[in-house]
Amino acid sequence: MRLPKGLCKELKETFKEDYPLIRKGLLFAERKHKDAVRDDGSPYFWHPLRVAEYVRKFKQSKNPTILYLSALLHDTLEDTYTSYRELCETFGETIASTVMELSTPKFAPKFIDGKAMYLSRKMQNMTSYALYIKLCDRLDNVCSLNGCTEEKRNRILNDTRIILDNIKANARLSETHNKVILAIEDEMKKYN
Repeated sequence: MRLPKGLCKELKETFKEDYPLIRKGLLFAERKHKDAVRDDGSPYFWHPLRVAEYVRKFKQSKNPTILYLSALLHDTLEDTYTSYRELCETFGETIASTVMELSTPKFAPKFIDGKAMYLSRKMQNMTSYALYIKLCDRLDNVCSLNGCTEEKRNRILNDTRIILDNIKANARLSETHNKVILAIEDEMKKYN
């Protein structure tokens, strides 16, 4: 695994005695997303790594290891052949439950007015940790629009507007949630 220069040192400093677990999570996520690629052709693993780094950047937490690992693993249940049981056995129930909360069943958006409405309703009822990670996920998706087709870019931007409007009106947001929302909105301005 080749991490961006200096990141390994930063992670060792941030997580100290938990670094071996963080490394285990990095290797697990990289292996699970091994053959997947993003629209721009980059390895999919870089997406959950960027989400985890946004999580680390925006919030000082009492539980940074749980947050970081949950962000790093956020797409494993949804997009890979990983089971909830495997996550529990490997990383514990708290992380597995958070990843489960972040996952979208493939059939769900079809029954609830599309993915944007499904996600906005789901996000307004998430735990604070899960909402924070989901917002960081959305931030990375908006920051990664250059590799998308115009149709997909417009869909992601429209979905993001719907999601943000709904959660700002209906969810209980912390200062950290609002910082990430502001970062998403600033990134979206590039496409107006």
